[in-house]
Amino acid sequence: MTDKRNAGENRFFRFHISTESVIDPAAQKKRKTVFCALCVLLWALPLFASPPTAAEFYSRGVERQNGEEWYEATELFLEAVRVNPAYADAWFRLAECAYQLGQYDTALGYLSSAEKYARNSTAVQNLRGMCRIALGNLSEARLIFEKILAQYPNDVNARFGMAELDLFSGRISAAEGKYAEALERDPSNRKALLSLAFVSAERGNVAAASRYMSQALRCHSGEAEVHYMSAKLAAMQGNLSAAEKAARTAVEINGRYDKAYELLASILYSEKKYADAIDVSDFRIARSRNARGAWYLKGLSQYREGNTAAAIATWTTGLSVDPFDEVMRAALELEVNKTVPIEDARRKEWSKWHIKNAGEYMKRFDGTGASYEYQRALKVNPTDTAARRAFAEMLDINGLHELCLEQLKFVQDNRDPLSSVSSEARRTSEKCLDDTVEAYDSLLQDSLAKRWNVEPFYLDKIRWRIGLYYTQNTAQFVHADFPMITAEFAADMFSGVSVTFVRARTAPVSGFGEAYRKAQSAGEDYFIMLSFDEGERDIVLDATMYSGRTGSAVRPMSFYGTGSGRYTNVLRRLRSSVLSSLPVRGKILDRSGTNLLIDVGRSELLQKGAVFAVVPKDSLKTADSEIGLTYADRDALGTLTITEAGEEVSEGEFVKSGFYDRVNTGDEVVLVSMPDKAAESKAGNASRVVDNAPSAGTGSAADSGRPKAVPAGDLGERRKPVLVDIIRSIY
Repeated sequence: MTDKRNAGENRFFRFHISTESVIDPAAQKKRKTVFCALCVLLWALPLFASPPTAAEFYSRGVERQNGEEWYEATELFLEAVRVNPAYADAWFRLAECAYQLGQYDTALGYLSSAEKYARNSTAVQNLRGMCRIALGNLSEARLIFEKILAQYPNDVNARFGMAELDLFSGRISAAEGKYAEALERDPSNRKALLSLAFVSAERGNVAAASRYMSQALRCHSGEAEVHYMSAKLAAMQGNLSAAEKAARTAVEINGRYDKAYELLASILYSEKKYADAIDVSDFRIARSRNARGAWYLKGLSQYREGNTAAAIATWTTGLSVDPFDEVMRAALELEVNKTVPIEDARRKEWSKWHIKNAGEYMKRFDGTGASYEYQRALKVNPTDTAARRAFAEMLDINGLHELCLEQLKFVQDNRDPLSSVSSEARRTSEKCLDDTVEAYDSLLQDSLAKRWNVEPFYLDKIRWRIGLYYTQNTAQFVHADFPMITAEFAADMFSGVSVTFVRARTAPVSGFGEAYRKAQSAGEDYFIMLSFDEGERDIVLDATMYSGRTGSAVRPMSFYGTGSGRYTNVLRRLRSSVLSSLPVRGKILDRSGTNLLIDVGRSELLQKGAVFAVVPKDSLKTADSEIGLTYADRDALGTLTITEAGEEVSEGEFVKSGFYDRVNTGDEVVLVSMPDKAAESKAGNASRVVDNAPSAGTGSAADSGRPKAVPAGDLGERRKPVLVDIIRSIY
């Protein structure tokens, strides 16, 4: 056995020896060199592979574009035109992506490049027309589409453009007709079917909307966007369970479809599934920290769960991501003012945004804008010394010295004993403040209020009680609970107006009847029904003012806002419009012979020479069907002509009506007329910082406050931001 094993080993050994003896060492070295060279070649082969072609970049870009990944698609199409600058299709796709991202000027540039290599392309011309619409050049867009249709009557995309022009002009039925014509020419056209579904829904034709959407789902069942649009339509119609199902289908088809996740979170919030809405929002944030809508909705869901502290923290982070989200800022500030202690150090950070904006307004010499921002900053952080002193300086420059002094005294009384400022600098600043206060105190010793021994800043000057109401929309696609937050924030903006008490109902009303009942039971002079249409880039706020006594509509108002700051600007215009409608009224504080002191002054833009009617206390009532005040002829006690207008109080000469002088302290006055050219007087400078006072314009005791026509420049032609946004997003 051992011999056999040894014999085998010897055979192997002999074979090994014979092999080594046969191969020449030089040949063996050569073979090793060849082998190493082959290995290096195989390793380096990918480095010498040809780079992707323009067509390959283009193909990958189309895939991303079909998934609505606009930024990623843009990158790939840019690579395609880098490789092949004459690639017309890639230039056109770049324009489509830029259009979907709202970069309309950029899209026009890409279209010009595409047109160099694809002349007379109707696709290029159609997209150029859509960009012109988005930029507001409606007449130019119309010419483009009409020219295309003159040459190619069956061009579907040109009909889409004409339909969108009709939507901008408010002609929804005409737009519906053009979409129907497009569908006749292409019965399975996705854009035509989806557009008809939403236009029909806007017109209240639910059956037609459902029919068109069902047809779109049959023809394009595998496309995530169609299911996304189906979810949006169902949400608009209040069918939240169907909306949730369709949104989930969309994200199952395309797991990268962020808009569908955003819609799903909004639907879950509307269904009161707040924990699920938070989960989806967290998922979106994990994918992209810049998902501003996710921060807003997460905070709102936390607020609904009763976790206000977490909501405030979430909104604070969200505003660091997108500081221009005004609705999120409004929600944050409303909760901060309700729940966060005045001493909280975070208030200083929250107020910085308004202080920065005030500085920007000052650069543009916009005193009322700066005044508003300083007041918002002080609302958020009342102890902000810098903001208060800046606001006081504005008041001083514009002649409101008593108001300026009150601001400085507040700073003086609320000094921080633990300030980190060096003692020398602090002493210098405090001494300067003390000297300023002392100087103003001395200068104002002979003011009207001092002569009458009145503390004007402790007067109860509330003369109007106004309620804000809104109905609940079925779906809000940009900011959930937009009506609730906006109504509350609008009421909060009136808080600096001493003559009004404005309250917003946090819960929606079913309609006019419920609002009227609540307004009358609350003793409100007027109530306002608000309705909103918020798009991605603009807002329409419609408001109708009603008499709280009779329920009659007294003033319709409509405000359109676009661009940066649109939310705040629209609400400020609402406030100014309401205040300008209210007659100026007051009450008698004191009298000395025929001299009467009333609680109306320059802070309400009153001027020397103004004439008031004097009537007994509680004899004024609101007019039945217009904005104004009425009283019986027998209640006319006389007239008061202002001889000196102070900041918060004024003095005038009383002329009685009839034989007896029946005037008592507490009786009321209502403005009848203002002197000519009053606004040109020096005291009129107050209007530069005061935009929160009733308009002391020429009028009568029962001034009708007739509604003013809203100029086309204010509203533009666009009246349905949500509908237009939806239609535009369909490609």
